[in-house]
Amino acid sequence: MNKCQALRRFEFGRACGKLVAVLLGLWLGAGPVEAAPAKAPVKLGAVQSSCATVKRYERCELTIELTGTVANPYDPQEVTLEAAFAPSQGKPVTVFGFYYQPFTLTENGTRQTIRSAGSPVWKVRFTPTQLGRWSYRVKLTTPEGTQEAPGEPFLVVESSRPGFVRFDRARGNFRFDTGAPFIPIGENLCWGPSVQPLKAYDTWFRALSRNRANFIRVWMAPWLLRLETKDTGMGRYDQERAFLLDALLERSEDAGIYWQLCLLNHGAFSRSQDADWHNNPYNVKLGGICKNPNDFLTDPRATGMFERLLRYLVSRWGFSTQLVVWELFNEADFGEFKPEDLVAWTGRMSAVWRDLDPQHRPVTTSFHQAALDAVWRLPSIDLVQLHVYDRRDFADVFGGPLVAEPRAALRKPVVIGEFGWTDEVMRKFDDAGIHVHEGLWASLMGGSSGSALVWFWDSYVNPNRLERHFRGLEAFWRGEQVRKDLPRMALSLSDPKLMGLGVGDADRLYLWIKNRAHSVDAYVAYRCAAAKQRLRQVRGEAVSPVTYAPAPVRGAVATIKGLDWVGRYRIEWWDPYRGRIAARTVASSEWGTLTVEVPDVGFDVAAKCIKLQWWERG
Repeated sequence: MNKCQALRRFEFGRACGKLVAVLLGLWLGAGPVEAAPAKAPVKLGAVQSSCATVKRYERCELTIELTGTVANPYDPQEVTLEAAFAPSQGKPVTVFGFYYQPFTLTENGTRQTIRSAGSPVWKVRFTPTQLGRWSYRVKLTTPEGTQEAPGEPFLVVESSRPGFVRFDRARGNFRFDTGAPFIPIGENLCWGPSVQPLKAYDTWFRALSRNRANFIRVWMAPWLLRLETKDTGMGRYDQERAFLLDALLERSEDAGIYWQLCLLNHGAFSRSQDADWHNNPYNVKLGGICKNPNDFLTDPRATGMFERLLRYLVSRWGFSTQLVVWELFNEADFGEFKPEDLVAWTGRMSAVWRDLDPQHRPVTTSFHQAALDAVWRLPSIDLVQLHVYDRRDFADVFGGPLVAEPRAALRKPVVIGEFGWTDEVMRKFDDAGIHVHEGLWASLMGGSSGSALVWFWDSYVNPNRLERHFRGLEAFWRGEQVRKDLPRMALSLSDPKLMGLGVGDADRLYLWIKNRAHSVDAYVAYRCAAAKQRLRQVRGEAVSPVTYAPAPVRGAVATIKGLDWVGRYRIEWWDPYRGRIAARTVASSEWGTLTVEVPDVGFDVAAKCIKLQWWERG
């Protein structure tokens, strides 16, 4: 065999080998086998800073260029970016960077459009809490090694902002960095429409701000804000939705509204109750790794992916002073989970989330009915959250053992994350929002760490302009220096036609007293009677005017026990609906008991009882 024959035989053999490889690849469903392109190493590029001078509690943002090839920028095993911010005195604070796709929001008449605005970059966001000169150092970590770059020093100057809202886990109350108390008053705004959601939120924010509400609960709903979708797949995040969450936080900052952010909803892990498992990116049928919803709690790959998501959330939004509470799950008992697995998963993820967050915000979760005491007893769950619906009298419910018992048994603060009437007919009849008003006042006076958060914000509260009920409650509590836990007071009333609640201590007491004749049932009866009169009028029959006017309760006496043996109190009587002082008086306690005359009660009254010092005349 000559050289040419050998070469031709070699070329023929190589061609046959390639053909066999292609056919084998097609048979295996993998396509032709080709060599992977060379991966360019990731390198740390230019660092741009927005914070040569920044006000305290305002955002300092770094924009960082990374060159090279990154297969998945959300995988910390592939690339990790962090920045250590060091004050002139004190410990440095390290925050993670995150992958960021810039967008712009354009408005054309009533339409808002989000469009891409350039190539992706990396960001670091940080909110300084200390005055003076700061420095920072950026570090990039990849499998190839570590790279570092120092940044330019920046100056933090004073501002008028109150800072982060801190949670006192021992006392169960909230306080700004400045020391001012924060009493959450608001409602659920869990999602908006899929078309033009910012327009809807702008409307709701304006209504809340006008009426001095300061708190909302928001879901990262699968149809609006959840970052992992069936389009992105598990472990990758929708950047347009992330931009939308950026915009909502900025708008709520302008409106003075703070958040409880809920990450997961039950429907995404259910095939029966609000079933949405078929759209969950963790579902194996969509390329995920979970054959059933419970695998999300137990499969190490799924829990690892979720921890990665928590890290991205803290990296991108942990800087925000508007975020007050993290919530893992909405009504997890509706998900298809084994209770023991849910308890273990909640304990692990709540601890991870708190440790990832430099501000160590409180963490909670929620259930519809089948609440697990084992979850509430977890040391990393800070708030017990209740959801309460369809009760005839929310004042009696919130003022009874519903809040007091778990608060005493678990020794943890209690909040009411949802309440209202699921029956649409009842909501239509109660267009005045009586159950909303009573739920707001009774929850705070019943021992909750904030006002109960009403549901049906889009179909009931806003169309009926019921945000007005927040104004009176905020006016009553405004400026109150609540520096410690407010226990329930022993309050009794001389007239059974009244019910009352009270919290406080020997120095400051807060009371709310309601006329039992003023109720949703009474108002519904009035609406029915008025409708009958209108029908008679249409028929040409004789009619008599119908008004809603519960008979006032007069001459009642309120008795509060458990005070100092002797003391003088300045008493301010408030009109809760109007949010203003109606009368003032002075009364004295004897043998630890304060007895006061209650003014006429048409709907309800509230009172502040402030103990006077010996030199004060009141």
